[in-house]
Amino acid sequence: MVTPATRLVEEQTHVLREALTTALRSIITDLPHLAAKITTQATRCRATISERVFAALVVAARGENPKKALPLCVASALWWISAESDTPGAQCGAVLAMRHLQAVRAPDSRKLAWFSEIARSTTSALETGLAEHSRPRSDISRKTVLARNLGFAGAAYARDAAMATLLTDRQADDGWRGFGALYGVMRQLHADHLRSTVDLDAHPRLVVPPLLLAHASRQGSAGRELTRLLRSVPSGDPGCQAVLRDLLRSPRTVSAYARDLRRLHGKACGLLDELDSAAEPRAALRSVLDSTLALPMPGSRELIGV
Repeated sequence: MVTPATRLVEEQTHVLREALTTALRSIITDLPHLAAKITTQATRCRATISERVFAALVVAARGENPKKALPLCVASALWWISAESDTPGAQCGAVLAMRHLQAVRAPDSRKLAWFSEIARSTTSALETGLAEHSRPRSDISRKTVLARNLGFAGAAYARDAAMATLLTDRQADDGWRGFGALYGVMRQLHADHLRSTVDLDAHPRLVVPPLLLAHASRQGSAGRELTRLLRSVPSGDPGCQAVLRDLLRSPRTVSAYARDLRRLHGKACGLLDELDSAAEPRAALRSVLDSTLALPMPGSRELIGV
């Protein structure tokens, strides 16, 4: 069903897709060797391009023409191209984003503020990634999961919200920055859930939403068994995966996971309601948040003897 809110997202996505194509063509022309490194990542970026119109929604919510945020949306898309890449030479999203904004007709003071926001989100993502790599595989908790999401996706969406407010304000609006951070956390939880193979018994690879795993590890004896398996059994062992899937789908774990998603959703919606925003873009932002609660939860299974 097409609503004014969904139409707004679709329209901005269409405009962004064309603008990003032009930006990538410029990179290919001016920086052919660098372009060769980012081609694969750029293709992946196109699959999630609707996620990068957040700045346009913020601008529209503040009563301005969302097209004003197009350069910011392109910069965000360029940042995400290499945000999670380990390929040598491909970790250049922040530089590409700043290169794009440098050509925008805007006061130097605004550009400097934008560059500061990009640097802030990039250093947060780098610090978060290093912390994640240094943490033992079996060391997982709700606190570390949310810290990781807040430091990476949360920082990126907070940046986009702050940069959007700088189109009209001399300083970034902390209210929108705070909402953007939690909105980013929710988008990462949504993406984690979509990648899950917990309910796919025949899938050769077990992919678990980190927040679900964190709740599973807290479930008494079942949680201790799960932690033991993570520490001692090879991750690709079929027997181990079968047991892990059962532990991850216990009713208590699934219930705690679903309850946590509802709690975080409610907090994000509360922050949105506190902001002075236009009805249609607010509905679009709310619809995106609501989509996470509409995701099917893992099929609960009773555990015998655990």
